[in-house]
Amino acid sequence: MKKKILMIYLPILVILIGLGYFWYHWQTNATIQRATPRQAAKVAKVSAVNFVALGDSLTEGIGDDKNEQGYSGRIAQKVKQTYGVSVTMQNFGLAGDRSDQIKKRLNQKGNIQVAVQHANAIILTVGGNDLQQLLLQNMFSKTPEDLTKTVVRGKRAYQGKLTSLFSDIRRLNAQAPIFIFGNYNPLFVHFPKRTDFNQDVMLFNAVNQKVARHDKASYYVGTFDLTYGQYQTKADRERLVEEFDKSDLGNADFKDIQAVLEDKNNVSNQWISTIDNYHPNHIGYNYMATQLFEYLRKEQVTWLTKH
Repeated sequence: MKKKILMIYLPILVILIGLGYFWYHWQTNATIQRATPRQAAKVAKVSAVNFVALGDSLTEGIGDDKNEQGYSGRIAQKVKQTYGVSVTMQNFGLAGDRSDQIKKRLNQKGNIQVAVQHANAIILTVGGNDLQQLLLQNMFSKTPEDLTKTVVRGKRAYQGKLTSLFSDIRRLNAQAPIFIFGNYNPLFVHFPKRTDFNQDVMLFNAVNQKVARHDKASYYVGTFDLTYGQYQTKADRERLVEEFDKSDLGNADFKDIQAVLEDKNNVSNQWISTIDNYHPNHIGYNYMATQLFEYLRKEQVTWLTKH
């Protein structure tokens, strides 16, 4: 009789214990999400976090005239100061890498794999070199419209590569949030009438957004304002275009673009390094870190809780 009663009530007890655990877990996560940074770390009982940065030159920190390791060094310091926790930031950025090359390094380097496995959060810059390769291969297209059509076709291949990269990251770490940056157009202030370049960047940024959205534990971090630098308002940009209307510099050809990247143009974006007119300087990296921190703060429960 006792055995029969036990068989009836034991499953009920197990279910109640399970419900109690999930209720406690949900309540704790809700508290962490609402709390101030230091309170959140205390409730989560976290004193140290591991961040891993993957990607291209924007992750490597090329152009940072303050030598603070680009956005990665800045965000590590910001989280340490704001949350009162120690931060390990492992930076695996490599200048020039496309999405397929980032994937290849991830699959070949055991140290990167171990870092990803133990990461509380993974930060990714990708797509800029994929788009740049596509643009350079088709720079002699007859019209900007023809060039954009090529970009539209190319973004399909890029989406497949980025999806595959995400799959490989998730194979190593299924739960840590991924924060993926968007890209920007470093040529805008030099050729403000070539708005097709902006549209091309936006097409690739849409892929980053889509892949992040489908992952459901990833977040897209926009950086497009780097495009405009000190010309942040619409009025500022209209004045810039008016200045270029008085010259022939507003309509870019391959030689003009090459001259800009070799620093032979007088116009500059104050958020971009004048060394190459391409990568962010300290102002640009400060902006990237600020954008990223907003998402880290908003989604703090995803990386403060133990996975």
